Amino acid sequence: MGIFHRTGESYGRTGPTTVIAPATTVTGDIRSAGGVHVDGEVLGNVEAKSYVIVAKGAVIHGEVHAAEVYLGGTVIGDIWALEVDQSDTGVCRGSIEAFKINKDTATQ
Repeated sequence: MGIFHRTGESYGRTGPTTVIAPATTVTGDIRSAGGVHVDGEVLGNVEAKSYVIVAKGAVIHGEVHAAEVYLGGTVIGDIWALEVDQSDTGVCRGSIEAFKINKDTATQ
């Protein structure tokens, strides 16, 4: 499922996925032409053209910019996205700016 920008350019689940494994800490900003899946910790901003998955137990200390954000862990910073799916374990200690926010009561 992709999300279309006003220009007609498709955003969504495209391109390669960068995975930050559990018990791994990355210091610095991450930029991806595809998606980013965080199971560990990021000390920096995360920007992905496609999606960012913040898994349960994961933490991002910085801003998140993506077409789609799946929030199961914690973001200590602001989130900018076209669509945000937030599970009951997802926490954002900042603001969320999105066209659509879905709150899920099922744990991811």
